[in-house]
Amino acid sequence: MLIVYNINTWITSAILFWHRDCSRGKLMDVWYTTAKALVRAYLTLFVDKIHVLGQREIPPGPKIIIANHTNVTDSFIVPFLVKEKVHFLIQSETFTLPVIGRMLALADQIPVYVGQGQAALDAALERLKLGHAVAIFPEGRLNDGKTFHRAGAGATVLALESGVPVIPLGFYVPDENARPIKSHFFNRPTIGRWQFGGGCFVEIGEPWRISNAVTDKFNYREIRRITENLMARIAELVQQAQDEARRLGMMK
Repeated sequence: MLIVYNINTWITSAILFWHRDCSRGKLMDVWYTTAKALVRAYLTLFVDKIHVLGQREIPPGPKIIIANHTNVTDSFIVPFLVKEKVHFLIQSETFTLPVIGRMLALADQIPVYVGQGQAALDAALERLKLGHAVAIFPEGRLNDGKTFHRAGAGATVLALESGVPVIPLGFYVPDENARPIKSHFFNRPTIGRWQFGGGCFVEIGEPWRISNAVTDKFNYREIRRITENLMARIAELVQQAQDEARRLGMMK
């Protein structure tokens, strides 16, 4: 507890120091760069190689990135796949965690509160207007690596509102390189898979402008149809990433 308190105190002091000379936007850029450096350190220590497959060149400009959500650490790779600043939509409870929550807020990540999904999408839309990227895990929570959870329609709605392309990603990490870590957050037990060793395979799909594929963007059935199509694309990308891992002999 003393360590956490000291780190929080250090962060608060650093905020006051930077606030003297930085605008709010620049201050968030500083913390985003800091968070990105910490994530890079984790990847350097615990991920042997990141295998980027498929559409290697992601178009510049604002975009929505969507992906499967099997490992906590898969998200660490996303900021290094694009040049733009990436804003993740994250469960609001995560922002209450010591140190991590403070860092996420300072790095201009977007909390999603229960029953206030549209507010999160409005915040994401503002970031897209700035030319940034927004990352969404449509399932909203970690899956077991075998089946997907029912996807929310937030990414579809945001794509229709913004008109920017959607970039689907498929992540795969061999089971032997992912370790489940149990913890207790938000008054309930939680478990998440973290990568320790081995390679991470990322299959990047073709950009898709959803606005060109929808005739009535206010039709619920149409939105659900597009959402399911997006998840089907992600599933194909995950399978392709897994096939590459098998081809390289990295699966037991």
